[in-house]
Amino acid sequence: MIKKEKGITLIALIITIIVMLLLVGVTVNIAINGGLFSTAKKAVTKTEEAKDSELRFMAMANAATHNEEWVYEVGGEKIPIPSGFAPTEIEGENSLKEGIVITDAEGNEFVWIPCTLENYSSANFDKTWKQNLYNDGKWTDEQVEKVGKVSLQNLEERKNVGELTEQGVGFYVARYEAGIPENEDFSADSEGDIYYLEDKKNTTACKPVSKKGYPAWSCINQINAKIVSENMYSGMSYLIDSHAWNYICKIFQDKAGKEITKDCSAWGNYRDNTTTKYENLDVLYAVHDYNNGNATQYHKGLIPEGTAPKDIKSNICLELATGASEDFKAYNIYDMAGNMWEMTTETGTIPKEVERKCVMRGSTFANSGSEAVVCALRWKWCL
Repeated sequence: MIKKEKGITLIALIITIIVMLLLVGVTVNIAINGGLFSTAKKAVTKTEEAKDSELRFMAMANAATHNEEWVYEVGGEKIPIPSGFAPTEIEGENSLKEGIVITDAEGNEFVWIPCTLENYSSANFDKTWKQNLYNDGKWTDEQVEKVGKVSLQNLEERKNVGELTEQGVGFYVARYEAGIPENEDFSADSEGDIYYLEDKKNTTACKPVSKKGYPAWSCINQINAKIVSENMYSGMSYLIDSHAWNYICKIFQDKAGKEITKDCSAWGNYRDNTTTKYENLDVLYAVHDYNNGNATQYHKGLIPEGTAPKDIKSNICLELATGASEDFKAYNIYDMAGNMWEMTTETGTIPKEVERKCVMRGSTFANSGSEAVVCALRWKWCL
């Protein structure tokens, strides 16, 4: 009787398993056709975003408690954290392989670039990086180069006595393009979906922000760009120079596997980017139609289908807010390829010219990804 009962139980178990499998098959089919998997995936994404937001808020609170520089240990390395900052501790933002992100109490974010004094000094304009470069131009900014070298030398001395480790020598770079601070030069309408920017952005009256989702600060001359960069954190922040820019390009190539010399259209906001799904972006954006003048309004929301850049021949260009797409990120830094030309500290003169010129790096939304790559150099008149 015991054997028989066991046999019946086993048969029943097999039948139960078969029924369960059939039911699972039906459930999976319903889930797929009914969009339950898609809904669940979105729920997981929202949960992860909420967790990241909480960690970011905690990091901002932590930053407010540090009134002097301190040392942060990560992955067996000791790196310096400036006064008033703290690491975000978010997955993907807390490793030297992917780029360590720090924030201040206001939410401005920066990324650590491990860089020795030798790395910095040797990151010059050379055959590796030349594109659209005027070979005879004398581009210099001894003041900022001196600041960079002194800073790195001090960090190397701290490394030699054991306070820092090898990866603790370097510098921080803003994670986002310089943004126009809210309630300073832009404001929203009553619905909150159309923003108006003042025409006069060539000012030193406000400080830039390094935050996601802000209008990128354009139309500012090099002199004022240097001033507002230095005002952001007095004695700590400077407009980027080309030594630092070149070395970050090398980081993009070596650690992030990004193309930096031929065609960057797949990972930058260019008018010939056909890879990014622009219509999926819910961001602050401005449409520039060169047949009808530049944009005066910035819209907030999903970018309408067909508005996105398609090719270099189109008269439509799309300016995006800072950090608009994960496609535009490398080593946790956004928008160094495309969207806006970046002012640097370098100035000089072009042969047969007497006017002062300044150097810009990267590119803009109005360029193609092949004519204006991330390591490219251009010049413009200095005002």
